[in-house]
Amino acid sequence: MDLHTLHIEHTVALGLYTVLTFVNSWLHRGTRGVYRFPIYNLCAFTGALLIALRGQIPDPVSIVLGDLFFPVAYLFLNLSLTEFFGEERGRGLASWQLQAALVGVASIGLVKFGISHPDTKNRLIVYSLVLSMQLALIAYFVFRHASGALRVSGGLMGVVIALISLSHAVRLVGVILHGAPADYLRSGPFLAWTVLNNSVLQGGVTVAFVWMTAAVLRQDLQLQASTDSLTGLMNRRGVQIAAEQQIAMCRRRDRPLCAILIDLDEFKQINDSFGHHSGDATLIAVSRCLQRHVRGHDLLARLGGDEFVVLLPETNIESAAEIAERLRAAVAELRVVYEDAQIDVRASFGIAHLYHSPFNWEQLLRHCDKALYAAKDKGGNGIWHASDDLAVVQ
Repeated sequence: MDLHTLHIEHTVALGLYTVLTFVNSWLHRGTRGVYRFPIYNLCAFTGALLIALRGQIPDPVSIVLGDLFFPVAYLFLNLSLTEFFGEERGRGLASWQLQAALVGVASIGLVKFGISHPDTKNRLIVYSLVLSMQLALIAYFVFRHASGALRVSGGLMGVVIALISLSHAVRLVGVILHGAPADYLRSGPFLAWTVLNNSVLQGGVTVAFVWMTAAVLRQDLQLQASTDSLTGLMNRRGVQIAAEQQIAMCRRRDRPLCAILIDLDEFKQINDSFGHHSGDATLIAVSRCLQRHVRGHDLLARLGGDEFVVLLPETNIESAAEIAERLRAAVAELRVVYEDAQIDVRASFGIAHLYHSPFNWEQLLRHCDKALYAAKDKGGNGIWHASDDLAVVQ
């Protein structure tokens, strides 16, 4: 297969990738970086089309403009990925400036060795060096940021981009050592394999990005499914999954674990006296109050209604009682202002611990619930422990 035919096939493939990424950007509207990625594909497709038309259009258009579209494409690939991974504004700008500088170097080299002083070898040296550097920088960035839900798909993206960079580096070395034919379209298998390799790998970039956007969508759906829509805390489902993981971890490490169940006192009266909107405002205020006073590694969730739970990994019962008292005092000091009403809030707290016991999360919650009702029976605004007389009643 001759090089010209490969360029045509490369153009057709990039055209299909472009359509795919535009559809993907429509399906994942709002995802960071998703609108810039089709521009990358569109630039690469345009460049490949102009190169495939070499001999049918003026050489300056095919040689200079066609080749230049590829470094511009990688500039947009860099912009898309830095935005996708949420890179800090300053660092993202610095990365963009470096990529723009490399595009400038490519422009100068292509004009000089493509039009002013035609020299295929030097043109390919400058061109390959710039593309290899651009892609190496992008691959390094992706490897640094691909983690969590994006570890696999982002890792694939980094590997594919690194392989394209390596392909250009191999072409650079090959041209330096063996030169390049005066007629690029009649070159031997070396440059033909470079075009074929890049065509396949650019398809890999598109597949990896589509996979990444799907992974982000799945992560968002999982987050929504495990988040309480009113307070933004974890919901019952979310804390159950997290709690089972923490319980298993504490058992492996032979460490204690406690849970605190919290229920607002006389919450129904707040709704009846001031309306359900005031009740919602109270729940939001209490959730923010609890967030401020739990530790960084504790898990806070709203189970439903006016009931909250705090999971305390690697915490003994004495420390849990101290934390519960801190939370009780903070809630008791809370004054919720809603329209013309000022709402005083009180809450009861039930504590249970899991250490050298076969309890699962639901059983631990039931013990918390028993302690909570004991605190309610004592008049509320207090703390009670499920299994013994350790109690703080205010």
